Amino acid sequence: MTIHEFLSWFDNSLETTEAMYHLVPNDKLDWKPTPSSFTLGQLIEHMPKALWFNAKVIASEELPLKSMREILVANRRHPTATVDEALLHLVEWSRGFRNAVKSLGDEKFQHGNVNTPQWGVLPTWRFAIFALEHHLNHKMELHMYLKLLGAKVNTGTLYLGRQ
Repeated sequence: MTIHEFLSWFDNSLETTEAMYHLVPNDKLDWKPTPSSFTLGQLIEHMPKALWFNAKVIASEELPLKSMREILVANRRHPTATVDEALLHLVEWSRGFRNAVKSLGDEKFQHGNVNTPQWGVLPTWRFAIFALEHHLNHKMELHMYLKLLGAKVNTGTLYLGRQ
């Protein structure tokens, strides 16, 4: 997979995420489906924050959290964001992730390695795919939150960005 192919997939995936953020009701940001779940406001902030964090991994920058334990504890303490704040972060931090991947060049993307707090050293392409998988898992979670709240979401919302 080339960087161009990966970023095309990434861009398509994020386009529908942004559309789903516009369906989030601001008056339900403190709602969560179970006691141990993210609140809706935490979830919509976690998704772009993870892209911000994973951009640092891709770029081999100093990480603010160095172990899985630190990451898991921090995840449970995510602040609640408003929809506007989360949308701003989604646009800004997804652009940062995209730029971190793009700046690698195909050789480093396809044949280089990164040191991850999750699994140690991994091929760069594999970690980039993990970062997108992580985003897609939470996008499906957001889809289910919206469905449980009675929003008119369906497969088209999830994959095509329309209801």
